[in-house]
Amino acid sequence: VSPPPLRHVYGPVPSRRLGRSLGVDLVPPKTCTYDCVYCQLGRTTCLTLERREHVGVDVLVAEVDAALAAGAAPDIVALSGSGEPTLYRPLRELITALRSRFRPVAVLTNGSLLFDPLVRDELREADVVMPSLDAGDESTFVGVNRPHPELDLATVVDGLVAFRDEYRGQLWLEVMLLAGLTGTYMFTDIFGLGG
Repeated sequence: VSPPPLRHVYGPVPSRRLGRSLGVDLVPPKTCTYDCVYCQLGRTTCLTLERREHVGVDVLVAEVDAALAAGAAPDIVALSGSGEPTLYRPLRELITALRSRFRPVAVLTNGSLLFDPLVRDELREADVVMPSLDAGDESTFVGVNRPHPELDLATVVDGLVAFRDEYRGQLWLEVMLLAGLTGTYMFTDIFGLGG
């Protein structure tokens, strides 16, 4: 009997940051809190803040097990894919189940939901969390990330800071620099670096 097709797991794919990454897609394509101008997957079709269990934890774990049994040999399992992974609920149960089979487990997130204490608590189970921050002021944030109307930059940054203070794993902040839109100013403005 051949194994079922993998619908939510892909790779391993080569990653400059993570090595051979086995990806796990937790939400339907283009379900996100942002509609970033640079997204390689195109426009967001479901701009939302609603967290849901789009697919069962058992299904996702079974697909990861199948990929590993087939010889996938990743360096890391990464929860990412074609939308914002923190929109997936129950994230803690999934991370815990995956870590019992393979480590490290990383979550690649835009960081927009870190204002929510429950999201921060669930993410604490991951070995690596990679949030992003693409703008240093509200107008750039709106122009580049095109967030859900209920999000603003101050809320996102406050969530990042709160998570930084609570999390004991590896935290890698990712920044997308876009010519003519973002640049080194944001590091000076937000982190007090430079002149």
